[in-house]
Amino acid sequence: MCLQKLKRFTILLCLLFSLPLIIGQLPFPNNKMATEKKEQPHYVYAATDVPAPAPVMEQTEPFHVLMLFTHSHESYKPIVEQTTGQKAVYDENTNIYSMQQMMAHYLQLNEITPHFVDFDVMTEITLTNAKFHQAYKIARPVLANYLQDSDYQLVIDFHRDSASKKVTTIQHEDQTFAKIAFVVGADHGGFESNLAYANALSEQLNSIVPGISRGIMKQKGTGVNGIYNQDLAPNMLLIEFGGIDNTEQELQRTMAVLAQAIRLAFMESIV
Repeated sequence: MCLQKLKRFTILLCLLFSLPLIIGQLPFPNNKMATEKKEQPHYVYAATDVPAPAPVMEQTEPFHVLMLFTHSHESYKPIVEQTTGQKAVYDENTNIYSMQQMMAHYLQLNEITPHFVDFDVMTEITLTNAKFHQAYKIARPVLANYLQDSDYQLVIDFHRDSASKKVTTIQHEDQTFAKIAFVVGADHGGFESNLAYANALSEQLNSIVPGISRGIMKQKGTGVNGIYNQDLAPNMLLIEFGGIDNTEQELQRTMAVLAQAIRLAFMESIV
């Protein structure tokens, strides 16, 4: 009799000690395991942070970009005003031609080798008493010599659009960017190749900053140039790089995005 009582007492003690452990394993709301991992937040970095980007692919040869400025004295009012105190859309010194160092910097961050046509077209027009509309004619033989002497994977003629800030500016993630537009001359037989390059880069730009590319304007017929020397190279682009009201910071942010877009759109073919 005493032995049975002792057994019952022993079983009762075991149950009392085991009960907290059993309850801890039941699926009550407050019984989640302490070792359960919390979901880590994802951070999206703005394109303008511009760290040196990791290579997308292994390259076997450099990617060379040749840049020129047919309307070399086109300028931006905020930048000229900051430098000279005057609001001007053309300036002999503070202009798109003077942005070469900034452009080269962002291209090099993306493992792109920059080259520039060392020829100030607008100064040449002044010295020779030529007319503004003759700029492409004056630049043509100089550009042709560069293209004959070296092989470039991309050729860009940079311009500044005359449109106002409302047309040439976009806000993205609390920062403003200068918009880009492409002009393709359709009055020559090989324009479809130029158009294909423009389409590829425009799409890539908008995948990084939606709406930063205003798209492509095809020009042909009476009253327009229709060629823009793009018949000299199938991989030549004319880019309207912001407008008269864009600031230096907006242009730098856009150049950072443009350099990334060139790398992503075209450098995959060099492996």
